[in-house]
Amino acid sequence: MTVPGRRPDASMDLLITLRAEALDPSYRAVHEAGRSRRRPLVMLAALLAVGLLFGVAIAQTWRTAPAAALERQDLIARITATETRLDERRATSAGLTREVRDLERSYGVLSDDEADRLAQLSLRTGSEAAGGPGVRVTLADGADAAVRGSRVVDTDLRMASNGLWACGAEAVAINGYRLSVRTAIRNAGDAITVDYRSIAGPYTVEAIGDARSIEECFRGGEGGVWIEGLSQHYGVVWGIGRLHAVEVPADPGLGVDHATRAP
Repeated sequence: MTVPGRRPDASMDLLITLRAEALDPSYRAVHEAGRSRRRPLVMLAALLAVGLLFGVAIAQTWRTAPAAALERQDLIARITATETRLDERRATSAGLTREVRDLERSYGVLSDDEADRLAQLSLRTGSEAAGGPGVRVTLADGADAAVRGSRVVDTDLRMASNGLWACGAEAVAINGYRLSVRTAIRNAGDAITVDYRSIAGPYTVEAIGDARSIEECFRGGEGGVWIEGLSQHYGVVWGIGRLHAVEVPADPGLGVDHATRAP
């Protein structure tokens, strides 16, 4: 018979207590104290393991850094030496081509009219050196390198050279390298290449022709407007000036690949 106001399971309190608290209270207290002491030790061991991994990684980086720097310097030296040899051989090829043309003229292979026509074509194609009055356009990176667009890139040099061509330039060179219809101006990593030869700023674009008309045309033309926009928005430094004498070398990479006899 159930006493009113008493729980039905009141007689089982002892069993419920034994099930809920199977461990002796003093044992539980000792166990919790041990866990609290082990927790800092576990965290300390984990931190030591992470620190050891970072230390090994840093040590490996320091160990390989000198080797990587030496490899980079060696690669740069090899590229520079290869470019120098290539320029020398191109210059030799251009000199031999001039000798062949002089021999053709002296032995009557070409008439005077044909020789003059060939000289004009050689000047236009860039296979012969040129000289005369002209202009010089200079471009340099902006002072704040953090500003995106403050660096001069291949597109800017193409716009400058094409603008000079459009204004009547007879010959154009960038940092001393003659431009022709086959010259490529491209970005290569952090550098710009002209005909696959690396150049560094500040960049100089020289053009032969009527200095006054080229300057006035360039400032108001597409090339000048493009560069002026770079100056105003990104801090690129540029200028243009007239020169009494400009020397533009030949492009030694040009040559005759295929030829047929005229009818």
